[in-house]
Amino acid sequence: MNFEQWLVVSSPHGLYDNTVEAFPGTRMRQHVTDTIKVTHLDWVPYVGMKTLYVKGLAQNEGREYLPVILFKGVQYREEAGKGVVPLMDNLGKKYLLDQLSFEENEVRVRCNCPDHFWRFRHYNYVDQSLYGPDRKKYEAKHRPGSANPKKLPGLCKHLMKLGKVLKESGIIE
Repeated sequence: MNFEQWLVVSSPHGLYDNTVEAFPGTRMRQHVTDTIKVTHLDWVPYVGMKTLYVKGLAQNEGREYLPVILFKGVQYREEAGKGVVPLMDNLGKKYLLDQLSFEENEVRVRCNCPDHFWRFRHYNYVDQSLYGPDRKKYEAKHRPGSANPKKLPGLCKHLMKLGKVLKESGIIE
């Protein structure tokens, strides 16, 4: 399974697959992630809760966005070993954790970009893959239902890029 198929939530399909299915004709989103630069990452491990909060700063086209992924089911370790990766949090404290998996770790996601806000936020909430509160479902006045016609949860390009960066860093297998 490649990184694009990583976020499997309460539905049998991953968020990436849902995004592609919801908008099969787009030339944007999954096709333009290389133009996005993730210039900063904040790591907040919650050892007792077995979660890892990751917030990125994504820049493209002169704008900045804040994609967030909360990984659940994170296994923190006391000692290094096979499949264990080191991580330093925002305060400089070192943690060891089992390498995360796009297939096995459940996630919650959020981004402050318009694509996520208008198209995916409500449906991610319904799917239980939204990090944070829901918002009222958006309905366009001129073409009702056009924002997300298949009503599928999904990812904006900033969340896709954050996932790719995490995969390339070795945090995710």
